[in-house]
Amino acid sequence: MSRNFISEINATAARFRDPIYGFIPVTDAELKIIDTPIFQRLRRVGQLALTKYVYPSTEHSRFVHSLGVMHCATLVYEGIINNKLSEISFNPNEKMIKTLRFAALLHDVGHLPFSHAVEKHWLKSLTHEDVGIFIIKNHPDISNIIKSDGVDCADVASLLTKKPKRKHQLLHEIISGQLDADRADYLLRDSYFSGTQYGKYDFLRFLSIFAAKEDDNGTLTLFVDEKNLPVAESLLIARYHYNLQVPYHRTRSGYDIVLKKFVETNIDVTDMFKIDENKIEDINFSKFEITDDGTIFEQIKNKFVQGEFWSEFLMRKKHLKPIIDTNNIAHGGKFFKKVVRSLERDGRFIKDKDYFLQEQKVEMLKKVISPFAGEGVEGENQELPEGTIRLYSPNPESGILEFADIRERSWIFGRLKEEPHFIFRLYVVPEQYDAMRNFISDELSCGEKE
Repeated sequence: MSRNFISEINATAARFRDPIYGFIPVTDAELKIIDTPIFQRLRRVGQLALTKYVYPSTEHSRFVHSLGVMHCATLVYEGIINNKLSEISFNPNEKMIKTLRFAALLHDVGHLPFSHAVEKHWLKSLTHEDVGIFIIKNHPDISNIIKSDGVDCADVASLLTKKPKRKHQLLHEIISGQLDADRADYLLRDSYFSGTQYGKYDFLRFLSIFAAKEDDNGTLTLFVDEKNLPVAESLLIARYHYNLQVPYHRTRSGYDIVLKKFVETNIDVTDMFKIDENKIEDINFSKFEITDDGTIFEQIKNKFVQGEFWSEFLMRKKHLKPIIDTNNIAHGGKFFKKVVRSLERDGRFIKDKDYFLQEQKVEMLKKVISPFAGEGVEGENQELPEGTIRLYSPNPESGILEFADIRERSWIFGRLKEEPHFIFRLYVVPEQYDAMRNFISDELSCGEKE
């Protein structure tokens, strides 16, 4: 008998109309979390930052994406449990399902305004996941709601770490694995709102491609049946093309550069986070709850009135101009690096003032190692190769079904063992465009040997 987790947890408190799934039902506890000021803040944090300057309809928020990931994670978990190939010694209980859904719902609650474009400056080597984990454990409204629903806050937070509890490895992979619910939702959602086709894949088939096997230590790990290999390949290819054309679009990337410069120069958040020895010690929740994209844009508008240099770009009065834009083809990458060396020698142009460089790695697989590697525990999951997705397929020689790294069975995934793909770009402020173009033209004509 197939399990229906949404019915089992009585998700009848409300339904959110959604363009991807139709309706997203939620429980009473989830609705209470959604209605907290700290979660409502995500309505005012854009999912794609300044991508709307390229694709005008990408106005959707982290709020709706978070609802989508919760719903998608539930459907993926159902598909795993109902898959006949799954070998699991226990029946998932209500607490496990709630833990997964809370973690999925809150996986982006720590995002700062404009997300990745400014987080590195504000958080240094920490991430929005670190902020989210702190919120789950320490924000009184969030933690009290989770506890009152019979779930351990530490278990929820564990799913967002790189080293989850062993018993939660499967749930962790659903939220933050190679083919996770986060990617599954944002590819479809961002494609829908941008009006592009780059992130499209067979979602209904995707929900049924996973199964899980329990090892001797009781750890569950996801795997994909070989017959579903094309579905896994199509999602990774969709993500690759999506990355090139949406978040790494050359115009969007130029605005990310400008936004970072503006924040570094004009925004001070030292009183919002207390960070000591690369660990969050405290967050000013009152300030955090009202800090969103609008907060930053108020500063941009104020500075624009005063004639601040970078605000003129963000108000679209000026634009960074990409003067070199190349993928990682042999001559493109070499020429880019040659120009960079020449600029450094010449000295007429100042890096990060007159010109800006982007060397963006475009990854299709996350580089991860099993969180249980090196524990000295027996079992096939002790250590997994970097970037692995387990595939259940016949051994090429014996024909016996076995688990293998997907890169050993897929031509497409196998290519990922090679050197990573890069985008190389050189942007210049408009005042220096003609001078930079002449400089690069001289470099081309001089024929300097590599």
